[in-house]
Amino acid sequence: MTREEAVRRIEWAAEKKLKELDLSELGLEEFPLEIVKCTHLTRLNLSDNKITSIPDAIGQLSNLKELQLSENKITSLPDALRQLSNLTALYLRYNQITSIPDTLGQLSNLTKLYLSNNQIACMPEAIGQLSKLTELNFSYNNITQIPDSLTLLGNLTQLNLNANQIMAIPKTIGHLSNLRYLSLYHNRIGSIPKAIGRLSNLTWLDLAFNYISFIPEELGQLSNLTGLILSSNLDISFIPDELGQLSNLKELNLSSTRITFIPETIWQLSKLTRLDLSYTRITSIPEAIRQLSNLTWVYLNSIQITEIPEVIGQLSSLTGLFLGDNQITTIPEVIGQLSNLKELRLPNNQIAEIPEVIRSMKNLEELDLRGNPVPIPPQVLGHGQDYGGCGDLRTILDSYFDTRNPALPELDAERQKIESEGYFDAETLQDARRRITASIVQRKGQAEFRRKLLIAYGGRCPITDCDVEAAIEAAHIIPYQGTQTNHLTNGLPLRADIHTLFDLHLLSIRPDTKEVVIAPELVGTCYQDLADRKLTLPQDQKIAPNQNALSKHYEIFLSKCKSSQLPAS
Repeated sequence: MTREEAVRRIEWAAEKKLKELDLSELGLEEFPLEIVKCTHLTRLNLSDNKITSIPDAIGQLSNLKELQLSENKITSLPDALRQLSNLTALYLRYNQITSIPDTLGQLSNLTKLYLSNNQIACMPEAIGQLSKLTELNFSYNNITQIPDSLTLLGNLTQLNLNANQIMAIPKTIGHLSNLRYLSLYHNRIGSIPKAIGRLSNLTWLDLAFNYISFIPEELGQLSNLTGLILSSNLDISFIPDELGQLSNLKELNLSSTRITFIPETIWQLSKLTRLDLSYTRITSIPEAIRQLSNLTWVYLNSIQITEIPEVIGQLSSLTGLFLGDNQITTIPEVIGQLSNLKELRLPNNQIAEIPEVIRSMKNLEELDLRGNPVPIPPQVLGHGQDYGGCGDLRTILDSYFDTRNPALPELDAERQKIESEGYFDAETLQDARRRITASIVQRKGQAEFRRKLLIAYGGRCPITDCDVEAAIEAAHIIPYQGTQTNHLTNGLPLRADIHTLFDLHLLSIRPDTKEVVIAPELVGTCYQDLADRKLTLPQDQKIAPNQNALSKHYEIFLSKCKSSQLPAS
């Protein structure tokens, strides 16, 4: 039926001399040769089918400008593609292509080439012949080297080579004078060449999850840069003063590095809106942070600070403040000055009280106090550690202030009466059901992230082998800090109870052997049998759990195990 539908559309397009034809999502297993009748076509969409090969007849569509063949099962590209001399955009994402023919370099009018999520091991030198190319995406492949010829693409504005096995950035990278977007996260890059400072038009640079140990001062020459992502480069320990010259920088992510100090020049980046220093070795927040008056999102998770400094109250633009996994004991009154704050995340600290000022923060939507000794039932605070599992704000505040307010004995008596008599109210029940449903949906993580994890792991929990999809949740290895952490290599599809134990660091994975380890608290429980169990890895090794992320989780696990065994003082 699907092929018949395709032929029907093709016949209609040929008769009417249409320029555009959409044959996507028809379940086609073969490229319909009847398409060659449509000589007037300029756009052809055959994405999301089951096509395994492209016939040589494709070359007869000489007027074609855009060809979409993403999400099929194509394994190779025919030389006949070179005949499409008018082609400007070629999309071949999510296929099974292993190599690129040199003849692709003859597509002289090509401006966009997307080949992400394939099995390509090598980029051909002929790529340098595509002189009009502006956008190139080879992310999620098995590429180990960037050919020098790529730096001949003087018109290139976007280069995405994420999640490959690239060892080095070519020293000739500075020739890409029009480049604006460069993303190379999750590779094996060990250094940043000084020539990168010549990319004067660059606005975004992502080098997260690599093996970089040194930041060259030449990065400070990128005067148009708005985003710099260097997270999860575990050997970076020093930030050069020259980064303070990035006067247009809006986002700076240095999380999961070994830095102990932020140079004074960084506090002069007046346009900065998002700053992430989580999981670094910084132990205090300097007063100079007040100079960053445009900050809207600040991430300071797990840096072992003991208090929230008063200066935080001066960051009037803040909408999100993340201070989880520290040793904070109190929430200062100055928090109430943050009139724009929507999210206050303080899980796993030592906070026992909620200040009254929190109740007057009109824009606050999320208050995360899970894992604190605050006198609120754990089920009210929420469950797990993923942000979606945080409890309802109003319920948290009501629970805390009602139980602490002696002027409300009637309310407490009424609550006890309801519990003892089984009082029923349809509206209350309906509202509760909505909250519970919303909590479950959020706890399962962002839908797309969870969906991809389930696909990658065959719909099973890699620890328990549970295949009940409704019971499996999207767990982050490094806690969720925005969409940049929704990376498949930073996730595991875990059964709900295992997810909770994983987030609480009562269970972890040895990064070297991929074996499950459990905390002393789980010895002698039903979870003891999980110890030494081997983590089931996805077939596609490039989306296997990131080694750096596992190491960080395991490091915190060991630290908590050690502290739990210390004798009471």
